[in-house]
Amino acid sequence: MGEYISSRCHFAKGTLSSPRGRAPLNGGYVVRDGTGLPSAFSHGQSAKSGHRQVDPARRTAAFFDVDETLITAKSMFEFLRYWLARNGDDGALFQRKADALRAMAGRGPREEGNRAYYSNFAGVPAAGLMEAGRDWYAAYRSGPEAFVAATVRALARHQAAGDRIALVSGGFAACLRPLADDFAVDLVLCSDPVIGAEGVLTGEIGTAMIGKAKAVAVARAIAEFDLSTADCWAYGDHSSDLGMLSSVGNPVVIGDDPVLRAYVRDHGGSALPATAGDRDGLRLSNA
Repeated sequence: MGEYISSRCHFAKGTLSSPRGRAPLNGGYVVRDGTGLPSAFSHGQSAKSGHRQVDPARRTAAFFDVDETLITAKSMFEFLRYWLARNGDDGALFQRKADALRAMAGRGPREEGNRAYYSNFAGVPAAGLMEAGRDWYAAYRSGPEAFVAATVRALARHQAAGDRIALVSGGFAACLRPLADDFAVDLVLCSDPVIGAEGVLTGEIGTAMIGKAKAVAVARAIAEFDLSTADCWAYGDHSSDLGMLSSVGNPVVIGDDPVLRAYVRDHGGSALPATAGDRDGLRLSNA
């Protein structure tokens, strides 16, 4: 991984380490609007984000896992498929890479698979990935079953109440920035691929936003914004989201994961179905 030194990134009163002379694609887990967005970014730059205002008096936030919680797909795999096809793959290379990643996930911690995933983009210009991410999401969001209907409705209710909205994902800016734009998200906590001085990804990441890292990120964000833990919400679909869900007062399970279902049964919380819906139809139903 190379030599690491302390490099200060504003992330919930903490510091992150970056490889010497390099910077993470997302600017670290930056507690600010969007996914590693420039400081001047505002939701007004997104045609679909509207003019929602967070109520500064409310000490509440809703934290959403992304894959199979907000969207029905595994975004990292779908983006990899799209990226390889964009560069001439007929599907065979994607299948080999996806099989290797799934085999790795079956053998060891999900964090290792997350790190291995980003090695696929070593040497790729970050700007090109961001452009591809916008194109991928534009195509993805038009699908008739692209989103989890109950989660989209819950997110809209939180926004109407003035809660902060955060995405917490092992994905990265290329996939998450267009999603954050579309939903007028206030904060994204995600894995941080590293780019070198030439503006290309090194294949390394700082932290894999999986499992325990999600719980740490949520706790730091709660501290950063002086939120009430008991009044915050978290949504997740997989047992690896348990740490995040147990970090707040209102955990919500999406789907039927037995570990998460047992947790909310024993400790309190709720569950929502993972029924799919289309983005524009759900937008109209929330109007």
